[in-house]
Amino acid sequence: MIAALAVFAIVFAAGAVLIENASSVYAEAEPTAEIRGDTNLVKTGGNLTYRIMFFEPKDFDTLDITFTATLKDSSGKAVGSVSPGAGSLNNGIESTLTITAPTDAGKFTLTVVFSERIDNAPAVRIERTQIINVVKPVVLSATLFNNSHVDLTDFAVYFHVDGKLVEDSRTLVTVAAGERTNVSYEWVTESLSSGRHTFKMVAGPENLGGAGSVIVGGEGTFYVGHSDYGLINALVIVFLIVVIIALIYFYRKPVKNYGKPKARR
Repeated sequence: MIAALAVFAIVFAAGAVLIENASSVYAEAEPTAEIRGDTNLVKTGGNLTYRIMFFEPKDFDTLDITFTATLKDSSGKAVGSVSPGAGSLNNGIESTLTITAPTDAGKFTLTVVFSERIDNAPAVRIERTQIINVVKPVVLSATLFNNSHVDLTDFAVYFHVDGKLVEDSRTLVTVAAGERTNVSYEWVTESLSSGRHTFKMVAGPENLGGAGSVIVGGEGTFYVGHSDYGLINALVIVFLIVVIIALIYFYRKPVKNYGKPKARR
């Protein structure tokens, strides 16, 4: 009996030590401040959604959590907009921010400053940042002609670029029999290399029948960075400018000895 009591006392004491150590570790834990989103890529002038969260693990009687959020360019100037730009948070509960990108492409920084005040202690500020990549979308456009005698509703089409399917390009089109319509898709991407690219629009495989009655036309090209003739055009323009300047110079240059008597020439 005494041995059993001794074992129980030892186990109880060990458990108490573990609980005390766990409480100590928990009490010393730092708060968590997060910015989370599914992507950091957005088109110029487009919207992007992020979630923010602040969690304070320490025990407290009162807790006040606030934040401010801004989108800044490389010089630190506020651009675009963030909604809400400021507010309060509940401990451990996510809040949503809607970022409206500026109309200029580039890399911008979403800056969220969290501020917490525990009981009567001084406020503590924690800053978190996220890079937002704003790109000008590539506009892909083609014509779809309904050559059948049946109106098409929610006819699915896709775009291919350089022979590869653009996964998110699925577009539903409604077009009457014998009519044609223009289909445009804004492709937001940063993976394209500089130079010439080709694209085409194709009917989706999920269309049940009627695909053979639809003529999908409009293979085209677009350029990233420059066109095939960009450098040549630039050189031609420079050459013409030089020629014009030379003609003006020689035309306006005064004739030497013009108007003087022959004896003084």
